[in-house]
Amino acid sequence: MRRIPRPIIWLLAVAAVLLGSMPAPAQSLPDKKEVSEWVTKALDTDILQSPDASPFHFLATVRYTFNGKSVDGTYEVNWVAPDRYRVEFRMGDVTETDLILGDKKYVERNTATMTMLMWSISSFLFPEHRKPVPSFPRNDAVYKLTSIGEGATRQICAMVGDHKAFENEICFDATTRDPTSHRIHTLRSAVNGATSIDLTDYISFGKLRYPQHLFKRFGTEMIYATVEKWEAVEKFDSELFAPLPNATVWDWCSTPEVHLPKATQSSSFISAIMSSTGQGRFPYIGVYKIVGQDGTPKQVTQLFGSPESAAKEFVNEQRRERSAVHICNGKPVEYETVVAFFPAILRAQ
Repeated sequence: MRRIPRPIIWLLAVAAVLLGSMPAPAQSLPDKKEVSEWVTKALDTDILQSPDASPFHFLATVRYTFNGKSVDGTYEVNWVAPDRYRVEFRMGDVTETDLILGDKKYVERNTATMTMLMWSISSFLFPEHRKPVPSFPRNDAVYKLTSIGEGATRQICAMVGDHKAFENEICFDATTRDPTSHRIHTLRSAVNGATSIDLTDYISFGKLRYPQHLFKRFGTEMIYATVEKWEAVEKFDSELFAPLPNATVWDWCSTPEVHLPKATQSSSFISAIMSSTGQGRFPYIGVYKIVGQDGTPKQVTQLFGSPESAAKEFVNEQRRERSAVHICNGKPVEYETVVAFFPAILRAQ
């Protein structure tokens, strides 16, 4: 066997050390258009009430904080289909059960109206309608990409949309392309921290992905939620889906056709708000509202807010102004909602 000269062995050893100490070449980022497709898929599959979902039981523990006061409870869903499911809401001494059976919604609660608690938490965890009323057009386009971590922990993070007031970032597992986190934060320094959403530690159920930990801040309102269970169910107890005997019954559908009212001129409420904010007061106002088939208010009840002039004007205008019309199977339906005004809205405008 031919012997390798010692100088050559020495040179090979030095080369091996040098090559081993050199950093690995940076992994390239995927195409933005490709990641935009990941975004679309993620946003379409992180909704619990998907037609693709098989029967499941969902349970989340929730802490709700408003103006420094907190209450703990649970939010529970037993799901068969988009037109057959039951929601159990238990927060402190506030309880509500919503049962969806076909084109009817049964509501049984121990309060006179829907509460801010129920409306805020449901809107965040489990929106009643899979296609909510749009506040601005959805934009899944990616304008910036970054990479964090290495190897099995590498993630691709995408800045999404073009809304000037918000930073919208979704991160994905670089290998599976599944979402790992979703964060939305206000950008303008005047409202820094006023509005933020953090969705992390996504878990899977069939084709669906949903965050295990959820946080939302809006003004002085904060919601912390942790998914404790999200499990398949072969067969539910028939009593779970029996019509509730003491419930209020509403006509209903999972994806109503929504007709927004025509924009109105700036109201006297805005003048009252500007007057009060000029004196250093930022009112928090919320009302419960029953909207008639033609969009006119049938009932307006103030839920919170001081009895100052701005609050009174807000309530009065909610009694006058039309809301969106909901149409189910060609028929306008009545519905209930909550309309709230927080300082965060004012500062963001």
